[in-house]
Amino acid sequence: MSATTVSDLRTHLVQDLRALAGSSNLVLHVLVSPHRKCSGLFPHTTIPQKQRPRLLQQDYLILVSQSPSNDSSAMCLVSAVEVVLYSIPSTHASLVYISKVDSTGQVVPGAGSPTAALVKSLLRWFTQPSTRPSSLVRIQLFARAQNQYLFPNSSEHPGKRVLTDVKLCRWWKDVLTDLVEKHQEQVKQLEGPEGAATTAASPALWHCFYLFPSLSLMEAEYMLKNAKSNSQAEVATSTTWVYSHPYGAPHARSFGITSTSPTEGGSPSESPLDIFDHIPTFPDDPKARFLHELAATDKAEANAPARKKLKARHSDSIDQEDEAREPSPKPTTSNSKKSQSITQEEFWERMTFRQECSSGAVTGFFTVDLITPVPISATTQDHSARSPSHLEEDDSTEAVASTTSEAEAGTIPAPMVARIMASLGNLDFGSTEKARHATQLLTDSIKGLCNGLTETGAGDLAAASSSTTADMEEDYYSKYIAASFTVDNPPLPTRLAPQEGSNGASSSGAAAAPAVNVLQVRKKKRPAA
Repeated sequence: MSATTVSDLRTHLVQDLRALAGSSNLVLHVLVSPHRKCSGLFPHTTIPQKQRPRLLQQDYLILVSQSPSNDSSAMCLVSAVEVVLYSIPSTHASLVYISKVDSTGQVVPGAGSPTAALVKSLLRWFTQPSTRPSSLVRIQLFARAQNQYLFPNSSEHPGKRVLTDVKLCRWWKDVLTDLVEKHQEQVKQLEGPEGAATTAASPALWHCFYLFPSLSLMEAEYMLKNAKSNSQAEVATSTTWVYSHPYGAPHARSFGITSTSPTEGGSPSESPLDIFDHIPTFPDDPKARFLHELAATDKAEANAPARKKLKARHSDSIDQEDEAREPSPKPTTSNSKKSQSITQEEFWERMTFRQECSSGAVTGFFTVDLITPVPISATTQDHSARSPSHLEEDDSTEAVASTTSEAEAGTIPAPMVARIMASLGNLDFGSTEKARHATQLLTDSIKGLCNGLTETGAGDLAAASSSTTADMEEDYYSKYIAASFTVDNPPLPTRLAPQEGSNGASSSGAAAAPAVNVLQVRKKKRPAA
């Protein structure tokens, strides 16, 4: 990570948000933590402790506030995105997990909502050649519709439109498809006509997967197709989506955890991967909860007395003398192989019966992999040289922090990001007045927490010295954290009321009531007497 990466990310986001429709004032907060050691991505791995590769984690929290162009004092939070970046230096791979995306619905009238533009811009940052963290990038998310994720009580505001479960899955599929399409167009423009022909003949660089555990392929396609509104036409794309999980793909091993030393059967790349070694455990993820339960079950079975095991396996066919002679098993630890682990096919089959996937609401797992070919461009090579992959394999946090302190100017400590998230969860966004007050409180809190941070000591939580002034706080806050800018574009077109007899939304926003044909029994007329 270069010394200007945080500033470059902020500049990149501002440039994309300037294209929003309407006129308004925007304030962007970019909160990024330094790289730190990560042990929770594969907590139940079967690889011994000394043979595990080093994993790094980085937290991203992006906040966008908006106010009318003629009243900057009415600033109100409208969008927020929480992302976690995991780096695997041994395989030059990165996992981008989109944890939460939320909005308050309090967009300035006539202006465009920055939520979709913010998500697309951030994903482009992680995938474009000059700024992607590594040559192999995997974007993952779990789509689950809820009233609010990051802004408490925001669903009470009438301006917030909460998407249904199917429409949310369709929205994410469209966002990721647009990301792939735009990236392919950019590559063709950079390579020219000859490069485009070469790219068409080479294997695809993008691999897209989606899976609704409770639905079949035909049901998923039908529901996504009908999730489009009547005013939105179906757009043909060249992106191919595979209805499956990504952990059976040939390149899936690069995004898992493998031993750093060869095994008895050969190199680590030849040994089969366990589900605990290639399915990561993300925060607030149903896969992670299922993996925790499987690991706890395996440990309980391994630590169970041998007598109970033998009775369960052989019932009454083993006498008491054989049971007494059976040696008691050794308790399993993180360094021993879990013999009770299930296959990935059985894992995903059992996921369909989990409460979060079978409660009636449609939930979806989305994965997009960007596989860079062997001849990497000069910009990518330069960025890879500055990425965490070049660090020495050292288990000490102090060594990692000292090596990257210069390269991570503009970041804030991870506990500080967590504290800001906790403060955000204690605010109220139920009305416009409450949202404006909450926005002011959170902004003041961010400014206060930046007190004492310097370009060389962003990862230190030590108390600020008495010589620290408000100017130092404001400098760091305005230099790296926040950016204020004005958007002045044509407003959004007003929605025309549908003509009488047409389908779609009425002028009040409610769906037009369809005509109902009632079938009645036709009575036979009796002849007159």
